Amino acid sequence: MEQFKLTQKQKGVYDFIKRYIAANKKSPYIREIQNGCHIVSYKSAFDKLLALEKKGYIQRALNKHRSIRLTSSK
Repeated sequence: MEQFKLTQKQKGVYDFIKRYIAANKKSPYIREIQNGCHIVSYKSAFDKLLALEKKGYIQRALNKHRSIRLTSSK
């Protein structure tokens, strides 16, 4: 899948997920992403994850907590 450029906020979320997985050996909950990236609303954090998924940077399993998997080494 072709990867597209990330916005600054999407890159911040991607970098947070990358650091979180490296430190904790598991992916973060959406609430942890929201708090860690200082995103005001849960929906906004969720939308950023959807954008990362559509752009090919992460994969998520439906209805599974901590199911974020990085697909890129960028």
